[in-house]
Amino acid sequence: MTGYERVLPMRSTTQVPADVVKDVAFAVYSGWGGADCHNLPVWIQGIHAVVLARLDMDECDRRVAAGLGAITSPDVLRLLLGLPLGEPVPRAALTKAERSALRAAPQGVVSFDHSCVIRHVVPPLDVALALVPARSWRSGLERAGRFAPFCPRAMVLRVPPRDLDDLYMETGFYGIGVIVAGTDAGPEVLVEPARFHRNRFTVAGWRFLEEVYRQVSSSAGLRAGVRWTAAGYPAVEGLPIAGVPTGA
Repeated sequence: MTGYERVLPMRSTTQVPADVVKDVAFAVYSGWGGADCHNLPVWIQGIHAVVLARLDMDECDRRVAAGLGAITSPDVLRLLLGLPLGEPVPRAALTKAERSALRAAPQGVVSFDHSCVIRHVVPPLDVALALVPARSWRSGLERAGRFAPFCPRAMVLRVPPRDLDDLYMETGFYGIGVIVAGTDAGPEVLVEPARFHRNRFTVAGWRFLEEVYRQVSSSAGLRAGVRWTAAGYPAVEGLPIAGVPTGA
């Protein structure tokens, strides 16, 4: 058994439902990002997606203990990127913009030692893969392409397209994976997603991870799929995210 049990109607113009994308993620990529990866449905980059995320449990537990949630302020994240982890930096060495961001930083992000500031926070998770539903492989190029700066990505189609030569050329060029969900035998991988190489960690990249964390840590369903080691965590295992649109 692959864990994939849904067989879709053969209608190529209809987008794959979000729950089927999650089944595909489980069936095809359950071990792709490692044993500690979890398939989490999110609404991000303006679309529904399923991300395979590795949670940094030490950081997650530290945030719960400190009462710290997701950090989404670009100014605060820009400040944090300029501070070494766990090392004191004189506040006098900060720019005016950095001192302003420091005043806006939530509790638990940094601590102070005399005239120095010490950064404690790190990204709470990493995304090993993003899977997006698409009506066609051409629309899938655009939808999956939204994740290009952040992680490996793949599209999920209902049925195999007819113009396979064009598909292989275009998706291979952009490094986007292609999985067909609507087969009796289960999902079929037409193109494997390319590995992701991050040249440098940016404010946008960190904010992307924080937005994923914000959604999954505020969902009422996460405990079912993730073992939190600190009391007080809310919890995602196939449940919709609160406040997230359901039709995109």
